[in-house]
Amino acid sequence: MLDYAQAKAAIEKDKEQRIQEHQIRIANRQRMHAMAGPAGLRTAPPLNLIAQGDSWFDYPLPFPGASDVIAHLRNVPKGPEILSLAHHGEAAESMLGVKKLHELLRELRDPQNGHFDAILFSGGGNDLAGDQFRLWVRDAVSAGSDPAQGLLQPRVDGVLAVVRAAYEDLAQARDRIDAAIPIFVHSYDFALPDGKGVCGAGPWLQPGLLDRGWEALADGQLIVRELLSQFSALLDELQTRHANFVHVPTQGTLGAHDWANELHPTPGGFARITQKFLEALRAWPAFQGRI
Repeated sequence: MLDYAQAKAAIEKDKEQRIQEHQIRIANRQRMHAMAGPAGLRTAPPLNLIAQGDSWFDYPLPFPGASDVIAHLRNVPKGPEILSLAHHGEAAESMLGVKKLHELLRELRDPQNGHFDAILFSGGGNDLAGDQFRLWVRDAVSAGSDPAQGLLQPRVDGVLAVVRAAYEDLAQARDRIDAAIPIFVHSYDFALPDGKGVCGAGPWLQPGLLDRGWEALADGQLIVRELLSQFSALLDELQTRHANFVHVPTQGTLGAHDWANELHPTPGGFARITQKFLEALRAWPAFQGRI
């Protein structure tokens, strides 16, 4: 088993390989475009996207292969070029710490990556629904066993303020490079706190609910829904405050059968979430006919 240092080194090596492969694809595309001459100028090139975030953008199951949003986007007709900096090995780390932000900005600035048409970002889920989820949940007795009162709102306000700060930093950093590059974000979907984990990880929701005295699945679902609805409202607000910031409406997309575990959809579920991203990308005026 790899120790922490070895695991981090392996992740960095994997990312470096992704960057090199992306740069090769971009160089090849530029050469083909130049060889096409005037005819090439009339052909809209595929989108060039950069992605950063959590396991919804880099989910390694089923193995071998992958079933996350980025994997599905790459397989659509007129699929975009995507440099993905999201890595499942870092999924539990802060959503946009100094390292992740600087990594994203470095690749945005590197001309060998080509001009990026958009940034895709997936973050906030681990902050809200990780092992610390119980911190946002009110004790069932003090809530009068009413799931509508199941959140400790001052604490939720506090964690959402941290999430807001990360998104604000992302938008401001983008503006310093090129404010015209749109950022596409999402608000996950209403996870089922049914106690299902994966490969020894999780569950992430049910233990906190049980610890606070919420035993009925239906009550837990209402509490999770309210928390994620507040996150969605935050992204809606950020969309109004920042130019070229797009909240992809993913909530309400998945049914109970679309969840593989408490935090991750099945391959089919990820495909349905990806369709929402496709609709948002295709609706962007500058991307007409390019995806």
